[in-house]
Amino acid sequence: MSQSIAAQHAPRTVDEYLRLLRAALEGAPPALIQDALGDAEDYLREEVALDAYKPESEVVARVTRAFGRPEEVAAEYRAVEQRFERRQHAGERTGRRGFFAVALDPRAYGGLLYALVALPVGILYFVWVVVGLSLSAGLAILVIGVPFTLLFIASVRVIALLEGRIVELLLGKRMPRRLPSDETVKGLWPRIGAMLRDRRTWSTMFYMILQLPLGVAYFTITVTGLALSLSLVAGPFAEAILDRNLIQFGNTGLDRFSSTPLGMGVMMAVGFVLFFLVLHLMRGLTILHARYAEATLVKT
Repeated sequence: MSQSIAAQHAPRTVDEYLRLLRAALEGAPPALIQDALGDAEDYLREEVALDAYKPESEVVARVTRAFGRPEEVAAEYRAVEQRFERRQHAGERTGRRGFFAVALDPRAYGGLLYALVALPVGILYFVWVVVGLSLSAGLAILVIGVPFTLLFIASVRVIALLEGRIVELLLGKRMPRRLPSDETVKGLWPRIGAMLRDRRTWSTMFYMILQLPLGVAYFTITVTGLALSLSLVAGPFAEAILDRNLIQFGNTGLDRFSSTPLGMGVMMAVGFVLFFLVLHLMRGLTILHARYAEATLVKT
């Protein structure tokens, strides 16, 4: 009886299988859903193409028995994802133990490193999108314009995948590990049209353009905060060793105070606390930018 009920609900087409798989993965991270649907679609459509002389329902039924039902495949993907989620939750628990415990949170240092590389990467992204869009529009009237536009849009998708890997590595957000499937689109013009209609194509370009001002802000805040905190901590030692007044406070009258033992201690304490404030800021940046990257780079 149970086998007959399962057979009634077994998917008969690739689209139906993907719909059931998406429903079984409801609530999972969007990047996981994109990877799972892409893997399943590529595999199923390849099998259907190899057995083109057979009905699609027969091929899908055979593949389902070997590959697994949608709910079984979804369970496998969720199980693999649990290890990643446990690691993320462990980092979150570490970050809640106190103000100075942020030094033990890898997300803070990941955000710190990401902020430092965001500026040069943002410059490259901005130049690539601006030049690519300009050349695509300028070459549109020529024969070479069509393949150039296709290559440019394809490069944007590859960059989205690479940026996602950087975000996952440094910021700890689950991001796609493969390009989304385009198996349903055949032919040059239909593929270009599908890419242009894809929201993720334009959201990725928006992300790449906005990465320049964000990179400037991230880099400036990080370098300024680190330089100021390290200067306040190391300044008194440098003054004592070199016997020179290296720290100036303008016309505030603090130079004399900073030369006293109490002033040196206060400066070092302020610099020490400022360093941890920078780490907290970078951890907050990690959370916000990771969510923003997921919203713009992941196909939902």
